[in-house]
Amino acid sequence: MARVFFPSCKIKADFPAESEDVRRYLEEQHGVTTTGCCKPCRTQLTDADQAVVICNNCAAIVEESSAAPTLTYVWELIDQDTNFPFPDHSGMQVTVQDCWAARERRGMQEAIRSLLHKMNIEVVEQEENFNRTRFHGRTLLNPCPPVNAKLAPRRYENGTSPMFTPMAEEEQSIYLTRHAEKLPADNVVCSCKPCRDGITSGGKTGIHILQLLFPKEQEIQND
Repeated sequence: MARVFFPSCKIKADFPAESEDVRRYLEEQHGVTTTGCCKPCRTQLTDADQAVVICNNCAAIVEESSAAPTLTYVWELIDQDTNFPFPDHSGMQVTVQDCWAARERRGMQEAIRSLLHKMNIEVVEQEENFNRTRFHGRTLLNPCPPVNAKLAPRRYENGTSPMFTPMAEEEQSIYLTRHAEKLPADNVVCSCKPCRDGITSGGKTGIHILQLLFPKEQEIQND
């Protein structure tokens, strides 16, 4: 069985240094082979492969439109690694923003929280967590991208999921602000780029978990 990592084009664009760190970690510690964008590269997978993903949309596309029988998240692999050099974030308080696109992936959601605990981070849960989440940043506030509906028809209900409620940009800003105001902590940890962008647009500090696991020179507030 080969393990093949899909690094997410958008996450690589936002976090190039951290993405390089996680790629190197997976290749050196888990023997993972890194490929490219999930849309064209999913066809390279065989029924003897396991996909390793970092993005919830990649997960849906690979799961529904590739030959690989199983997939795992980067977060689950790191959580199982007893030798991973976890940074100490000094008891910073955060809320986790679970993503609608992965609302039923309880193993991944629990791995996120386990990783935060191992980094000395206190989680203050919001009411709409785990499978109760209805948040996906601006994604659900716009029409479903046709390519996603085609490659992950179950996830997105062929693009007709009632969760997609397109609205004007001004209405989106109001929605995101109201959502952020409900969150109990000012720092909000996401494993999803649209979620992080939406939290930041709403006025809270959106932090991708990659930033915590592979910290760089930029400071993350510990308030």
